[in-house]
Amino acid sequence: MEDLEDIYTFLLALILIYNNSLVLLGPTAWGTGVGPRRSFIIAVAGQLLGISTSHMSHIHVGTSEFLYIAALYTALSIAKISIPISIVGYAIYSLRPDAVILWLTSPTVSLIVFPLCKLLKRSDIMILPSLFLLMYVFGYNNVALFSRNIPLATLAVVVGTYLGLGFSRWVADLAALRPRTVVAINLATIIGAFIGISFNIPVSFTLVAYSAMLVASLSSSIRLIKIEKFVRAYVGIIIALIAAAIFPALKSLLLSLV
Repeated sequence: MEDLEDIYTFLLALILIYNNSLVLLGPTAWGTGVGPRRSFIIAVAGQLLGISTSHMSHIHVGTSEFLYIAALYTALSIAKISIPISIVGYAIYSLRPDAVILWLTSPTVSLIVFPLCKLLKRSDIMILPSLFLLMYVFGYNNVALFSRNIPLATLAVVVGTYLGLGFSRWVADLAALRPRTVVAINLATIIGAFIGISFNIPVSFTLVAYSAMLVASLSSSIRLIKIEKFVRAYVGIIIALIAAAIFPALKSLLLSLV
């Protein structure tokens, strides 16, 4: 059973890292001229350091949990809605009121992008450090939940980051990004992550990053993403909470199918 759980957590970590790399790496890798090679190295190093220093508790993923999350992910992907793997996995076991409030209000942290875009000076030198810190808190707050087997978690980080980075250039309109806008987006997402870390609650990096991109679009009069992407990410949070709430009633049914 432990071998199976290692496989389950590896697959979920791979999906989690791929999905978030699509969103988190694009602005830095393709919007600032940093390039994919340096972004990949920094992203992998940041995540691995985050995993190794994290105090987040590992999520237990049995057969029923894996089948449930995998089915949700597949169904919602067809509808072009990204299910937050870390949140649904966490909420299945701990649907705490403070966690629900944090998840539903997390986009508000992106409002800090407005002053950041105006206040940041000499932002070029902050691009790489902000990316490293962003991927560090992602590893600490999200990936660590599925890192009970370190070699497999490392493999998931490398493969998921590589695949997500490769497709990240098409997730948003990155051609007109300024360095300070990228840094502001990264810092806003980092702040959202630190709020989650302080309460020992995983956050949806995709939702917070999309929120920050949306605010950056308004602040800089450029369109980075369509509002539909943010709406779908927020709907994904709501679906994750509903799915977690009804999981106990469906668990016995899932076990009977195995």
